[in-house]
Amino acid sequence: MAQALDRYKNLRLSWAIVSAFIVESVLFGTAMLPAVFLFEWHRSWDLEPRWLRIWILAIAAIPTYAVFAIAFMALSAWTIKLLGWRPTPNGEWPIKGFSWPLLDWGRYSISIHLVRIFAGTFVRTTPLWTWYMRLNGAKLGSGVFINSLDVTDHCLLDFGNDVVIGAGVHLSGHTVEKGVVKTAPVQLGNGVTIGVSANIEIGVRAGDGAQVGALSMVPKYEVLEPHTTYVGIPAEKLERSHASPRAHEPARGSAT
Repeated sequence: MAQALDRYKNLRLSWAIVSAFIVESVLFGTAMLPAVFLFEWHRSWDLEPRWLRIWILAIAAIPTYAVFAIAFMALSAWTIKLLGWRPTPNGEWPIKGFSWPLLDWGRYSISIHLVRIFAGTFVRTTPLWTWYMRLNGAKLGSGVFINSLDVTDHCLLDFGNDVVIGAGVHLSGHTVEKGVVKTAPVQLGNGVTIGVSANIEIGVRAGDGAQVGALSMVPKYEVLEPHTTYVGIPAEKLERSHASPRAHEPARGSAT
């Protein structure tokens, strides 16, 4: 019985890998079609001298790459949604079990990883990146600015308006503990700012106007108060002193 279960688990894993490979190959190839058509059309151009034809094709490289990137982002998000590969919140899946929810999360993560390699490097911080994240399941308000490719598990993210995510921030809806993948939503209120290279773990909820300092780490399931700054590892509320830093300095010319 145990051998049969192990064989079934291995079959599930094998199918997940093969299906992800097939789907991503089709998506990548489809997104490349405009560039391929342009190249084929270019071969039929009757332009002299020959260097002019080559130069025009070279100039078209960036526009065709932009078309490819946008198409790849859209096709990936739509296909993953259609296939039902988005992970569910509040899940706990042992890695060695190779359950379907775990494999769905794995294929979803592969899709995000490929998009950020071939498109995200060039479009992050732009409206195109937040557009892709919305297509991929993220709930994002207006004026959201994301300057990091390490914001993952998009369908588990819920951000309000005017949220700013600094460069190098690691923020995701999953963690791995003792061989178990766990998921939970991350919710950021209006006007939240996450500093450069901060780490936000699963289940975190930040009130409106909360700020997390650079290089800080917010542990899982923490609730950050509105209009409050958190710094450190782990992040703690920054208590601001209302006293003037010069309040205890002697006046100039006074005796010491």
